[in-house]
Amino acid sequence: MYASREGVRSGTARWLVKKPGGTWKTGGGWKRAARVGGSFVETSWGRDGHTGPKYPKNTRLCVEFRNLTTKACVTLK
Repeated sequence: MYASREGVRSGTARWLVKKPGGTWKTGGGWKRAARVGGSFVETSWGRDGHTGPKYPKNTRLCVEFRNLTTKACVTLK
């Protein structure tokens, strides 16, 4: 999983997962995000886009940056 955000003061992020019919769970602790060019920070989990857990269809994945109320989310198809 990869996340990039503009205008973030804090360089830490974590990811959350919600399986269909389940509750939100954290995918891990807070991870430091690296500052890239100006006001952008980015971070990633796993390697090469082909590692990590497998989730069923309609699972929601979100990335949360510390001190921001808005999360970036996607639903698996």
